Amino acid sequence: MEDRYEIRGKIGQGGLGAVYRGYDTRMNREVAIKRISINTGDPELQEESTRQLIKEAGALASLQHPNIVTVYDVGADADGPYVVMELISGKTLDELIERAPLTWPDFRELAVQTLEALIAAQELGLIHSDIKPSNLMLTWLPSGRFQMKIVDFGLATLTHSQSLEDLQEIESVFGSIFFMAPEQFERIPLDARSDLYAMGCVYYQSLTGKYPFNGSTGHEVMVAHLHHRVVPLQEIRSDVPVWVCDWIMWLINRMPVDRPESARDALLVFLKNDKNPNPTMSLGTAKPAVPAGPRRRMAPPGYVAPVIEPKPVEPEPAPAPEPPQVITAPQPLLPPEGSKPSIYTSSHEIPDVLPPTPTSSHHVLPARPYVPTHIPKKSGKGLKIAIAAGSLVVIAVIGFFLSKRIKQSKASQRYQVMLVEAAADGTTEIAMTGAEFNRFLEAAANADTEEMQQNIFKALALAKASDGSDIDASLTEFATTSTQILPEVREAMILEVLAKRVNNSMAPALLEFARTSPDARSAVAAIQVLRTAAGDAQFESLLTVVQFSPNAELRKAAEDAATAILKKSNKRGDLAKLVAKALDATSDKKTREPLLRLQAAGG
Repeated sequence: MEDRYEIRGKIGQGGLGAVYRGYDTRMNREVAIKRISINTGDPELQEESTRQLIKEAGALASLQHPNIVTVYDVGADADGPYVVMELISGKTLDELIERAPLTWPDFRELAVQTLEALIAAQELGLIHSDIKPSNLMLTWLPSGRFQMKIVDFGLATLTHSQSLEDLQEIESVFGSIFFMAPEQFERIPLDARSDLYAMGCVYYQSLTGKYPFNGSTGHEVMVAHLHHRVVPLQEIRSDVPVWVCDWIMWLINRMPVDRPESARDALLVFLKNDKNPNPTMSLGTAKPAVPAGPRRRMAPPGYVAPVIEPKPVEPEPAPAPEPPQVITAPQPLLPPEGSKPSIYTSSHEIPDVLPPTPTSSHHVLPARPYVPTHIPKKSGKGLKIAIAAGSLVVIAVIGFFLSKRIKQSKASQRYQVMLVEAAADGTTEIAMTGAEFNRFLEAAANADTEEMQQNIFKALALAKASDGSDIDASLTEFATTSTQILPEVREAMILEVLAKRVNNSMAPALLEFARTSPDARSAVAAIQVLRTAAGDAQFESLLTVVQFSPNAELRKAAEDAATAILKKSNKRGDLAKLVAKALDATSDKKTREPLLRLQAAGG
């Protein structure tokens, strides 16, 4: 790099590495040089990762778009890999919205430019995976109009910079955690909808000055994403069209399937709605801070909440009133001081006071796109053909959406019927498909009340596959590996669902979970279930837990499970030999005591 590029100063430090101002002596231009951090701990693996990054990052140079920073060069030297990009003289979006939220005209321009960039990237199959306000750079054209550029496209994916351990502290990922899609925490493959979720979070903050999913620790923010704890935008921001609020909430839906399929689809709906000359405007205003605890997820289309008789509750003392939140009025994005006046500024209208607002309901899908009723006059045959073609398109679109809504409505009704069946006395089984069973698993992880959770657990315990699905395998995998559920929900699911459905096929997964899980309470619950499910094949592994687990409660549960196996085994003598072998290898008194009890039980 020294032969061609000169380093002229450090610009900043980011999650992927350091950025420097440089000069390309061959092309006689200033550039930005990003040093990429790859720390694998293995020199050979690090060298291979560097080669792979250079190979794949080279493909980013083909991504030429006015709203994406251009990559000029990639390479590696003694200090590691680097990427050479165009140097932008501007500000990041987070710097600008820290001063005040965006006005509606500025937001509209931002949304169109960012989606245009994502469309270009998605056409090439590229995913950013680290979209956040600090990766959106704004510069101003001579006319005074701003131009947005996305930086670091694809580099986060190539460097695999964020581990689950990193996510425990907000500072370790430089703010990315506030904008990460739930599937990034769950470590499942990302796609275009993951970038749309992150961009939706950026839009939300741009209009409100607040993160949609917040918390005081990295873990709390992660839980907010996974449990979809978000205040609908319409309840916070005024003076923007209601359809915009709906549209942004559509982008940040919890499940990828409920979001737009692509940036092209998202922009299409945006532009269709924006043609409405007289949109309904939001009257939202900031509400007091939401108290800690789960909020209801946005319900899927057609969802009807089950009727549950309320339990009598003791009245609680009224909480102290929250201090009113101070709302900063939206401000237009203006060119830097000293620039010529913007020819676009006159379109900005800034309200003096944010008007009061009624409460708003949650939204899943955007408002129906505005369809113009006026058809330009044509003459003769051309007009008839245009009308006929337009009618066919409208009928096809309406048919598609109606079909989808009908299917969703039927699925929701079926879900409610099965919940009622589970709650009824005398029900011994509930027939359901694998897809229906998976819906109950998701609902169990996001139940709003303990009573709702218990009803869902009953349905899961009584489920019987009607399509040949192995729902016991699905249940065991979900209960032992899913990051979507909280520890207390996992423990309850093991004790109240798995324990009622327990069979020998579950034993290996439950034992592996108990041996490796950092969640001691859930691990003990899994061992307790093994008293019924485990057999001779699991006996030696249980002995290992008895000998070496640092948790006394887990050791006792493993001893009880091993004793149960001894009492029912037809190979008691072989198992007794394993106990004797463990005793011979153990001199610690506390460890020998449970082994001696097992030896006596194997008599």
